[in-house]
Amino acid sequence: MKRVLPLFFAFIFLIPLSIASASWAYPFVVYSGHIYQVTEQAVQPEDVGQKIGKVTKYSDREGTYRGNFSNSYPKGTGYYAIQGRSSQEAIAVRTGDNSYILAIEQGTYSEGLESQTHWWLYTGMGIVIVACFAWAARVMLKRRAREGSK
Repeated sequence: MKRVLPLFFAFIFLIPLSIASASWAYPFVVYSGHIYQVTEQAVQPEDVGQKIGKVTKYSDREGTYRGNFSNSYPKGTGYYAIQGRSSQEAIAVRTGDNSYILAIEQGTYSEGLESQTHWWLYTGMGIVIVACFAWAARVMLKRRAREGSK
């Protein structure tokens, strides 16, 4: 039993957790199902068109979220069209009073079902691993009990 318990706890800590600190590749916003990488390039206020959306969910934790999500900007931050550019190419993100920054479209953002599938996969793996260790500990305890009674 003295050997089983430390092994059990060692393997428990190796189980991947679905809630982890973020290690995003870059700052981004999600608008209308597309992910936009936020650059450091300013957009001149005279080039900014009408408001087209806003951040509906902010999180600095890894995961897949629904809606207009950002890993860098708080809920309520506005998205704006840029005159002369398609919003499928780039948008402006408001960073302050009359200041905007360029965000360039990087592709489709996968949401919802994919993250739920990963969550269930990791949870299921964790349950199976814990069950296997519990079974192995029980078998070892029974063997020791039999050896001790002989």
